[in-house]
Amino acid sequence: MRNPDQADAVPTQQLSWSERALTRVEIVQALSKGHVDDELVNPHFEPAVPSDVKGRAGRSAIAIVILDDEEPAIVLTKRSAKIRFGGQFCFPGGREAPEDQGLQQTALRETFEEINVLPSALTYIGCLGTYFTHAGYLIEANAFMADADVSYRADPDEVAEIVVVPLSALQNKTNYHLLKRGGGRANFNFRWSHLQVGGPTVSLMIHLMHSLSGVSNPHDRNSWRDKF
Repeated sequence: MRNPDQADAVPTQQLSWSERALTRVEIVQALSKGHVDDELVNPHFEPAVPSDVKGRAGRSAIAIVILDDEEPAIVLTKRSAKIRFGGQFCFPGGREAPEDQGLQQTALRETFEEINVLPSALTYIGCLGTYFTHAGYLIEANAFMADADVSYRADPDEVAEIVVVPLSALQNKTNYHLLKRGGGRANFNFRWSHLQVGGPTVSLMIHLMHSLSGVSNPHDRNSWRDKF
């Protein structure tokens, strides 16, 4: 009998970005074209987030920190077992606080709290857009550039591990898999080194890759239904 959580290769038409190495200038130019009002489509094969859930969604933000190195990389964190969703890999970020003056500031504040990177060490590039989750969150995805030798340190109450992932690993389509859940559902999963990344984080990674290639919301889930 087929394992309902079996991972299959991802059809190439779903992941349509280029795997070509990018320069710093190309990264900045590509990610400066997004807008906060752009709603990022859920690439997973599952029911859409209901409009009433979107209407009451809690506001949150992430920081996509890109390290400006000869081989660019991004920063992920492994959530501490002490907090919700412990053990999952994600971008630095969290919920909006009353004192935050916008979600870009939320992303900066959370990054400092989680991995001790000062806002002054981050250069804002742009916003990919906003993403709604079934758990009831609106996530604003903000991209920043940091020097390759930027200093960071995990807050053990929130972060168990900081992982630097080469951009080339995110571009490599063979690192993405589909986990079939039955009932016509399937979810993306990113696997590299010891990482397994799913949920909203892999969705935002997919959008990041498409944005870097100038592709906007390419996902057409309906054309895939017969595959599951």
